[in-house]
Amino acid sequence: MLLAVLLQLWIFSTDASACSCFPPEVRARTAQDALRQARLAVYGRVIEVDAGGVAKVLVLESFKGPAGGSVIEAGPPAGQCEVLPFAVGEEALVLSFSEAVTACDKHPPEHFMLEIFRSNAASAR
Repeated sequence: MLLAVLLQLWIFSTDASACSCFPPEVRARTAQDALRQARLAVYGRVIEVDAGGVAKVLVLESFKGPAGGSVIEAGPPAGQCEVLPFAVGEEALVLSFSEAVTACDKHPPEHFMLEIFRSNAASAR
């Protein structure tokens, strides 16, 4: 099941426009599965990056895990993914399934899951 979710995340995260051909039900189900299996899901802003590439990310919105206003640490990209390291001022959806959060866990602000997470959070209030 986790492999299926990770595969869907990879497919959907390659290009925000690539997921427009999938029906909203599939996108919503993918986001729900991802959130259920994630260790943390937050939207944050990078406030600092040290010389080793470790970023401090201020949690602006929390969907699972640390509360808003918290600061999490995220390591540089691991060898298995090809993403740019964190940059100060960058905002991103951070969705991690493991203990160690890295730049491989970040998704752009326009990622479809962020919209769904926000919508679900608003309807839960």
